[in-house]
Amino acid sequence: MRIVYTTVLALLVLGLASTGSFGQEKLTEEEARAKIEEARRCEEEANAKIAEEQVKVDALEGEIAQLDDKIDAVAAEIAELKGKRFDIYTVKQGDWLSKLAEYPEVYGHGNYRRWPEIYKANADLIKDPNLIYPDWELKIPRP
Repeated sequence: MRIVYTTVLALLVLGLASTGSFGQEKLTEEEARAKIEEARRCEEEANAKIAEEQVKVDALEGEIAQLDDKIDAVAAEIAELKGKRFDIYTVKQGDWLSKLAEYPEVYGHGNYRRWPEIYKANADLIKDPNLIYPDWELKIPRP
């Protein structure tokens, strides 16, 4: 592609030099070659800049792909949560997530390991899973 472009450019410059088109004086062969060489230098500089920018574009495309993956994961989680029904539990003094997961009205005895379900369902409210406060109303996911 570059060879074709350079060849066409050279022919154009030489054609202009021999015909004196566009109100320009005729160029000597030496002047025409100098213009061709200048055009090639400009082309090389442009190609170098394109290569630099392509590296940035590639990096941004990689970031976009990662963000798309995160968006897909969040969308899947939202769809999963939409399919669930929630009950509401009001936090009492002395509660913590694994403790309340074992309450009979939540998941029942031995289900302390299900606390992450409650945490995820209330991620908008709970910033630290070790800190929940009395009177918070937590959503309890149900199948």
